[in-house]
This record gives sequence, structure tokens and C-alpha cells, in this order.
Amino acid sequence: MTEVITLIAGIIVGVIWAWPIRKDKEHTFERFYVSVVFIAIGLNGIFFGFIPHIFFADYIAKNIGWPTGSPFQFEVGAHDGCWGILGILSARYKRGFLQASSIGYSAFLLIAGGNHLREVVLKGNYAPYNFQYIAGDILLAAVFLFLAWKYSKRPSLD
Repeated sequence: MTEVITLIAGIIVGVIWAWPIRKDKEHTFERFYVSVVFIAIGLNGIFFGFIPHIFFADYIAKNIGWPTGSPFQFEVGAHDGCWGILGILSARYKRGFLQASSIGYSAFLLIAGGNHLREVVLKGNYAPYNFQYIAGDILLAAVFLFLAWKYSKRPSLD
């Protein structure tokens, strides 16, 4: 759910930040795309992935339907933090960095969404942080893949 909220926040901020230069279509889209990636991958990865899995591991595990006390939570938190760093750096490096971050994060989301779905089907795991992330993961992956594709169609801004 936080992924969808940060996606919506990224879209809103992107529209607001890009609006003043809307006549320059290529730069307008880049500003929009940077905002979405920065917020929905960068800030989301740090604040809703890294921090919760590292510092509130047992709480998160219970809400996913996983056993508590697992060192795996640290690995998940580190993973989310690394995506967060890539999302934040995308605002600085743009170009292929934006696309690589979007595509890589989309691959992770599709795998994670598939795993959450598998947990529901095979184990009946309807825990809130498991079940509600199925659609969110797949939706976000589709949005990021679309944005990466759209960005690849623009003329070079160099």
C-alpha cells in the first residue's frame, strides 16, 4: 500500500514540478519521471523498506505472515535501502540511470508480487502486508516499465 501511495505522491509532485516548463515536452517528461522515481523508488525504499525492515523487523514480519526473529529481515531491509539509494541517485544522473532503476525495480516488484500471490494460493497467507501488496507490486511494475519505455522514445537531450 505504501508503494501505491508513494507512486501517487510522485505523480502529483512530478506534475507540479513539470508544469511550469510544459511547453518543452521532452524536459517536462524528464522532470515528471525523475520525480516519480525519486519518490516512489528512492524515498519509498528508504522510509518504507529499509527503516521498517531493519528497525521494526518483528512488527513487519508479523504483518507479512512471516516468523519473527529472522535475520532475513535485515537482508530485505538492506535490499530495499539499496533500491532507495538508486532511486535517489536517479534524480542526479538521469538518462539511463532512471531507466535502469525503473526496470530493475520493476523486475523485483514482479517477483515479489508473484511471491505474495504464491503465499496466498499455496499457504492461505492473507496477512495484511502479504495480500495487499500483490496488486500494488504488479501495478507499480507496469507503471515503471511504461515510464522507462516512454523515456527511451524521447530524442536525446544532450
